[in-house]
Amino acid sequence: MTRFDTLPGGKALHEALQKALDDRFPQAVLLSGDDPAALQAVSDRVAAGILCEGNGPRPCGTCLSCRKAAQGVHPDLSVIDEGENELKVDLARRIKAENAVVPNDGARRVTLIRHAHNLNSMAQNALLKELEEPPSYAFFVLTAEQPDTLLQTVRSRCTKFALAPEGGDAPDTGEAASLLAPYLEAVAMRREDRMMLAALALEKTPRRALLGVFSVLQSALRDAVFAAKGLPQKPIVDALAAQTGKLAQTVGADRLMRLYDFVSVLADRVSRNAAAAAVTNALTADVWRICFL
Repeated sequence: MTRFDTLPGGKALHEALQKALDDRFPQAVLLSGDDPAALQAVSDRVAAGILCEGNGPRPCGTCLSCRKAAQGVHPDLSVIDEGENELKVDLARRIKAENAVVPNDGARRVTLIRHAHNLNSMAQNALLKELEEPPSYAFFVLTAEQPDTLLQTVRSRCTKFALAPEGGDAPDTGEAASLLAPYLEAVAMRREDRMMLAALALEKTPRRALLGVFSVLQSALRDAVFAAKGLPQKPIVDALAAQTGKLAQTVGADRLMRLYDFVSVLADRVSRNAAAAAVTNALTADVWRICFL
């Protein structure tokens, strides 16, 4: 059976999943990512790992349980895949009924729900209790290309794992800082034209990586708020200390806090597949309004 490190998703994800499978795997997990095929490959491996009865790293690929999972004939593995069709409450009720029955072959039962973002609100609410307090033998693996469309109550009941975008993991803090430095300098200089140019460069960043950049941006804005208020604080993002210092001299603390909150809103838009042009407009016109009008 294919090892995790040969699958898409990124090294950090592979290591986290392998460690969880070899230790104590959570009973409800949410796998998210941009690529449905990658999500399918990783979730199949996770399901096999949960059911694996071999010794050593899971899935072993050689035990009877692993072979049945690979062949799609494991009686304790239920795969829900309706494509992009709406998943309705009747499905949730069926899942609950199936999980009321003890496993056939081994000690665990796995329900794999692909495209879980298509569960309607009634179906999600019907599954809440099952996700929160499943039978000891029941495990749930949800995959979603748009995880933020799921109810917060559902997401909070799942342990979340995110596949890195195609081409590698999200940029680290240093890489994100190099992307953000020209943008923050442009804001501090009150140069809307340069803000737009820097925003265009950010626009080219893959969606999930851009969410990581926004997280670093919020940390930098927090540094700027402390600087604007004259509070002693070691910068969270050392690489952007010069930019946040200049920003604190140009934009007041209250406006910086509003900007911090707006980045959360923008990150939510991006996670919902906002158009690239909308991101550029937000980082230019909306940020200019928040900071200077």
